[in-house]
Amino acid sequence: MKKFLLVLFTLFAANLVFAQKHILIIPFDTKMYNNQESEKICKYSGVSYDKSIEKIRTELDLHIYSALKDSMNVSSLLRTYTTDASTDMETVHSNAMYALCDKDDADITKHKKFNGQKSNIIAGEIVSTTTDNSNKLVSVKLQDPQLFNDLIQSYQAQYVVYLTQFELLGDFSNPYTVADNSYQRTIKVHYVIFNSLGKFVSGDIATMNFSAKINDIDQICDQYLPVVAKQIAKRIP
Repeated sequence: MKKFLLVLFTLFAANLVFAQKHILIIPFDTKMYNNQESEKICKYSGVSYDKSIEKIRTELDLHIYSALKDSMNVSSLLRTYTTDASTDMETVHSNAMYALCDKDDADITKHKKFNGQKSNIIAGEIVSTTTDNSNKLVSVKLQDPQLFNDLIQSYQAQYVVYLTQFELLGDFSNPYTVADNSYQRTIKVHYVIFNSLGKFVSGDIATMNFSAKINDIDQICDQYLPVVAKQIAKRIP
């Protein structure tokens, strides 16, 4: 009887693993990093600007992985420590074309206004003639469609979560709160999700607010990035 139950449990576990979704995370490109508060954070934390980018990118990737790992099989171009993964990330980022879109029109593979050219990016922001881009989502398209197919096959992914932009913005609208350093900051992570056929599934901006008095990069990563990561994890079908 015990042997029979053990066989049943083994089959159940095998089916459970098989049924789990396979997710591939593509971290944001460092040139798609826009941190208005970097000077204060880097100075307080004793890190260089470049180190702060890598710290935030790595920690965000880790928190998304942690939010998904119990229910899904997760791979990341940042956490897969192989030469191929490192090369894959460089290749993906060099082939990426970004565009500002409304959230309900973020599938730029069908976006009529998307001209197929590299976006003009300055300090992590896409330059646009639009006067207010605060609610615009940064979406992405790979110039070489075969590259996406190769990623799906290499990582056996059913869904790809592409982080397109990271922003850390200060609310400087009130001079009094700016003067006493009590204004709010907002973390904004733009992301889009594709299925294994390269079809757009969804896209959104995960956000988190916190006080400008907090400049410890470790605290920011440990306390606020998990909230953003869980928002992203909930959007995976």
